[in-house]
Amino acid sequence: MVDSSLNSSGTKVVLVSSSDENHPPENIIDGNTKTFWMSTGMFPQEFIIRFAEVTGIAAVTVDSYNGMNENI
Repeated sequence: MVDSSLNSSGTKVVLVSSSDENHPPENIIDGNTKTFWMSTGMFPQEFIIRFAEVTGIAAVTVDSYNGMNENI
């Protein structure tokens, strides 16, 4: 099994445009599918991740939900 946590490799979330204290930005790289980052501001939202070394990225998954409109 591949370790999907980037925390153990020295990767850090160095900037987020906003976050909720119950869903912190560190959840972006923790490898746990049950945790997540939640922004609290207006769109657009962004985050910056710093890798400890040159890193190849094969895939990125982003799930986005519109809490204001349940029809989406």
